[in-house]
Amino acid sequence: MKALLAGVPPLFIYVSTASGYAHWLDGGEFVAAAADFGISHPPGHPLASIVLGAANLAPIGALSFRVALVCALLGAVAAVALFFAFESTLKVSGVIGDALRFPLALAATWWVVGTQAWWFQAVRPEVYALQAALLCIAMERLLRVSLSGPGGDVRPLYHAALALGLALANHHYLAVLAVVPSLWLLVGIWRAWGWRPFAWSAGFLSAGLLTYLYLPLRALREPFLNLGNPSTPGRFLWVVTAEAFQKSLSPDAVAPFGERFANVLLVTGEDLHVVTLVVALLGAYFMLRVKSSRKYGLFWLTIWVVYALGRAALGFIRGNPDALAYLMLSYAALAVFSIFAIGVLLSALAEAVPNRPRLAPALGLILALAASFQFIRSSDASTLANFVDTDVFDDGLRRALPPRSIILVHNPQTIFRYWGGETEELNRPDVTMIPLPLLTYPSLVDRFVKNEPELTPLLRSYVLDGTLSVAELQSLAALRPLYIEMDVRVTQDMMDLLVPEHLYHRVLTADTTETDEARAMHTHAKLWGDLYQRIGRPIEEHTKTQLLWRHYADSLYFAGVGDINAALRTVGAGLALNPHARELLMMRDALKAATPGEPVDVTPFMIR
Repeated sequence: MKALLAGVPPLFIYVSTASGYAHWLDGGEFVAAAADFGISHPPGHPLASIVLGAANLAPIGALSFRVALVCALLGAVAAVALFFAFESTLKVSGVIGDALRFPLALAATWWVVGTQAWWFQAVRPEVYALQAALLCIAMERLLRVSLSGPGGDVRPLYHAALALGLALANHHYLAVLAVVPSLWLLVGIWRAWGWRPFAWSAGFLSAGLLTYLYLPLRALREPFLNLGNPSTPGRFLWVVTAEAFQKSLSPDAVAPFGERFANVLLVTGEDLHVVTLVVALLGAYFMLRVKSSRKYGLFWLTIWVVYALGRAALGFIRGNPDALAYLMLSYAALAVFSIFAIGVLLSALAEAVPNRPRLAPALGLILALAASFQFIRSSDASTLANFVDTDVFDDGLRRALPPRSIILVHNPQTIFRYWGGETEELNRPDVTMIPLPLLTYPSLVDRFVKNEPELTPLLRSYVLDGTLSVAELQSLAALRPLYIEMDVRVTQDMMDLLVPEHLYHRVLTADTTETDEARAMHTHAKLWGDLYQRIGRPIEEHTKTQLLWRHYADSLYFAGVGDINAALRTVGAGLALNPHARELLMMRDALKAATPGEPVDVTPFMIR
């Protein structure tokens, strides 16, 4: 009954607000991985590919929706495990009455899982709902065996070890962070039971890690998504160690650490509410002050510290739900401190008015019901019930392209969206999408060249020189319709070869006339008007980011070819989304000073 109350309401909310279409960011990629149990970007996420692939068994809805439903179910499992972890923690001090533990644990659970950091992971295709479920199970099991004491049941330790091993096979960075706070409890378990349970636990941990064998075995079968092709020891290590993302740890690529940590604190206060943080301070003081609860207080305090600092170390990007996902367990730590403080105060109230024994439990139930308000607070930022934007973009990104088109794509989200949409619909096998930022991935270029030899000269020059060859572009465009996604890496000398078409820019052939170019400019303006109409208002935040970037990239093109009016139009569209966008404001100033009909030097706005 407790598990149902903790998990069913969040599950209902998650399912009813899940995305019918894969969201932005990595959503399309994980749909593509689920389609045929493929291999996603490093570290490969083998467990996610298997678990999300179970969506293929569901009988209803598009694949992206079914994958979101799997994430919703995993989010509910995480909520149940978190509830029992909270309830176990409230037992440790002996100062909180039995009747208060259930409503307080329920209140904390609903308050945490109703935040954007938790909710958003359960309504889109991603790895974080699975990771939260595994880590919450591991925490709950570890608390259970720690509370049982000498002579109790040690088997929950094995469950925790297996859950941690599986978590390492899903998102190893988040799983490794969980090891540090566990040391506070593992020392006591060692003293109570000795080394033998830890030897067994190592076996269960290793069993979870065996999931990584999935990567080379699946790579040998060449699934649709096979990033890194980890079929050899070298490529396997390249994928698992996430070598491609090591640059994200560069101190030159992120803000100062103090600023990053301040952003973590600010977002935590916004998502959980500042009152929760204040009460959590009081609860931490109570837990650390009472001897019987001290090590558990240190356990939860360390969870908050390692996950908050762990996210800050990588750099915190406001508005990025992936960054928020790193804080899921840190939110849980603050919530348990808050209910501990409230539990102590309500227990003191019960002692002060012994003739009203039901008063404190009644207040606890009221608090639990009030905690459901968190879902209302977070709904606008978390629900994807009416989200259709990626499907709208798919027309211009994939469905409407001419037969046998080749598209050269720069934006990772365009790449992931293309993969997700195509694995669901399988309606454009004739189109070839070249993900330019990923061509350094092992075997990816070889795969393209093997299937389509005419791509060899262009891909060879790009890999060797790091830029697209104008001569090779023109040669390939004479054979097949060729498109480039506009980006700050597209050089100005290349822009004269392009005209806007669909959501890309088409490489011109020798027989293209000025009339064709003028028609392309008119069609481009109409396309954006139709797209905005189909998306509707208000515009979802991540869609707004995509629109803003595309308007900026288009303004670079129009400025570079001397169409000042069109450039001002696209800059205006971008500023309508974000009036404070620095790059767009700079571009507007440059355009106002430009001579009509003359190309603007866009070099200061480009990446060399």
